[in-house]
Amino acid sequence: MQYSHILDTGHMTALSLFSTIFFFLNTIFILQSINSVSSSTAGDGFSVRLIHRDSPLSPSYNHSMTAYDRIQAAAYRSVLRLNHIHSLTTTFSSSEQDISSRIVPENGEYIVTFSVGTPPTQVHAFMDTGSEVIWVKCSQSSPVFNPAKSSSYGHHPCDSLACEALGVRRRTCAQFLDPCYYRVRYGDGSTTEGTLSHDKFAFEDPERNLVDVGHLDFGCSDYSSWHFVGNEAGALGLSRQPLSLISQLGIKKFSYCMVLPNNEGLGSRIYFGSEAVISGGQTPFLEGEDRYYYVTLIGIRIGDQNVPLPDGIFNRTSDGEGGFMIDSGTTYTFLRSEAYDALIKALSEAIDLPQRRGPSEWFELCFEGSFEDLESAAPDVTFIFDGAEVILMKQTTYIEAKKGLWCLAMVRSNEKLSIFGNVQQQNYFVGFDLEEQLVSFAPVDDCATF
Repeated sequence: MQYSHILDTGHMTALSLFSTIFFFLNTIFILQSINSVSSSTAGDGFSVRLIHRDSPLSPSYNHSMTAYDRIQAAAYRSVLRLNHIHSLTTTFSSSEQDISSRIVPENGEYIVTFSVGTPPTQVHAFMDTGSEVIWVKCSQSSPVFNPAKSSSYGHHPCDSLACEALGVRRRTCAQFLDPCYYRVRYGDGSTTEGTLSHDKFAFEDPERNLVDVGHLDFGCSDYSSWHFVGNEAGALGLSRQPLSLISQLGIKKFSYCMVLPNNEGLGSRIYFGSEAVISGGQTPFLEGEDRYYYVTLIGIRIGDQNVPLPDGIFNRTSDGEGGFMIDSGTTYTFLRSEAYDALIKALSEAIDLPQRRGPSEWFELCFEGSFEDLESAAPDVTFIFDGAEVILMKQTTYIEAKKGLWCLAMVRSNEKLSIFGNVQQQNYFVGFDLEEQLVSFAPVDDCATF
């Protein structure tokens, strides 16, 4: 009996141990299965959902603003954006430019969601083809990302290659082993400062799964005088400079497809690597410009008539002024005054509808009537690039600034610089091929279906 009891006890102990091991292994299997669904690695390519800042899905959304308020605000942000880019392209030499070029001011338009650190912290940041860095608000009264709580966080010391790449004017370093610290003061008096850091990043794809991209260098800002809403805080730089997302990941292609405003709930998307769409008309990057995406605009056509423009009106000058760039962070297209005057004159002569100026200084040509009136009366506007043509939809050429008042969704540039804004890029696959050095434009019926 005693021997039998010992056997029974041993048998029960073995069963208990087996059950424990089985439960443990089964738990691991379940967790791995869940993880395989909710997260993945970037591999050759991945896509990320884009949210317009004026979408109800955006952390920047202001419920008290009317549709007309948003149009005015977007125009104002576009003007700030133009002035910002113009100051960066003309004030400093390319080797010692102020770090303000590396941190996007509070005028981005499309927001991406990603996580930083271990455990991950969710961040909303502005996508910007004109910015050179990934930047996150780290520590203020209500930090979005607290580096002290991330086990995978690290900072770059002053003697690191990443810090040296910033340039002497962009960093504050007393000792070689000190953290690489930067401080920026903008022309409008606003400031931002922080530490050049690195940590684990994962991006949220259109299905809300996380795509792991490993460690990235980023600006961890511990002070900014800009106002942010909720956990919207930072920028995702997509320029060709060393600290941008695409340079750090070695991405050679990316594209985006921005939906029309009435489809915003379905979301725009940006595609990286093998998922990028490079098709349609293609125009080369301007040689010698590796910071912004300058291209050659040959002319503008209304219907089958070319707008009379001075030769070379959109060319870059020898002192770095002027030119025509593709920019995701600017809402409305900007045309330098000579081109803008010629365009509104040609449109006013071509469209047989009552005309008047808009409700603000930015919209100089407007037509009265319904959208159907405008659609039947207004010929197509086409931007003619070197090797590509972009035919604008009526919805991306005009905006309803007030009830029954349709204004040209383009703004006068008081600088020599002209910019192709994101409104005019909607419902096109806009692709950037960094190996072939070109931008492509492929029209689609509806970006929301991709």
